[in-house]
Amino acid sequence: MIKPPVFKDEKLQREFDENGFVKFRMFNPEQVKRLNDFYSHTQAAHETVVEQKKFHATNDTDNSQLIADADKFIKSVMLEEADKHFYNYKTIAANYLIKQPGDQSELGPHQDLRFVDEEKFYSLNIWVATEPTNQTNGGLRFLQGSHLFFETIRPLPTYPWKYRDVSDIISRNFTDIQTEIGDCVVLNHACIHASYPNLSDKIRVAAILALIPQDVEIVHYFLPDGNEANEVEEYAMTLEDFVNLKGGQRPQKAPLVQKFKYNFGAVSKQDFLNKLEKNNSENKSLVKDGYKYAKDRISALFRVAG
Repeated sequence: MIKPPVFKDEKLQREFDENGFVKFRMFNPEQVKRLNDFYSHTQAAHETVVEQKKFHATNDTDNSQLIADADKFIKSVMLEEADKHFYNYKTIAANYLIKQPGDQSELGPHQDLRFVDEEKFYSLNIWVATEPTNQTNGGLRFLQGSHLFFETIRPLPTYPWKYRDVSDIISRNFTDIQTEIGDCVVLNHACIHASYPNLSDKIRVAAILALIPQDVEIVHYFLPDGNEANEVEEYAMTLEDFVNLKGGQRPQKAPLVQKFKYNFGAVSKQDFLNKLEKNNSENKSLVKDGYKYAKDRISALFRVAG
């Protein structure tokens, strides 16, 4: 089904639809410097977890004041530009993502948390690094079109990933993304992505902000450890719930909506290859059939406006 668009720019929306991500220049150097300065001032507090995690986020610190302050500051900077590019939206949580130098900072293929009914709506991250990124210092990698492959529930704290048996195929088909100062990468939370290890001689700092449509309910999925029945808990979340969410714990105040069993069975290599081939063919067809794409998008836009 056609989802309500998130980008005001038709070209960006089209690329986002086809690939599951899009890169463009969103911020000016002064804004990026402010993001970097805030991290520099709080670096010691952020690095309390560095011995356990060479790739870590603000939320990993368990420092509630730092988490709240970073969330507020990142939003204050990013929202200076968001209205220029995005339709009716609301923010969830913002974080710094830090890659320490070393092989252990690599982040393998994965999908981000699921925040909405992904059959009907988009949810996305705005990702911006405070310096140019590339393969050497932890640049991003994406499996183009993978947000369209298979429906997945992605709970915390851990779960058996549907794509666990095809990681080698995924890695061979990644598209690498390099960024310059001011570039952002907007990614669909369902799109499979990864990042290189930081093999430079200094830390790599990025900031992220999650967005979903304004009038859409926020959901969160939790899978208790040792749950052999794979019974997933679904919670109705507020923005405050997400800011204070701890990866290994249930939401502290959010109401439980339902419990349901979910099949986390692995995708077979053949099924995955079929999806990969089909997606590549469909993307080529979309490029040729630009009129139909534009017509569908305009129709979706009028539905949102109404």
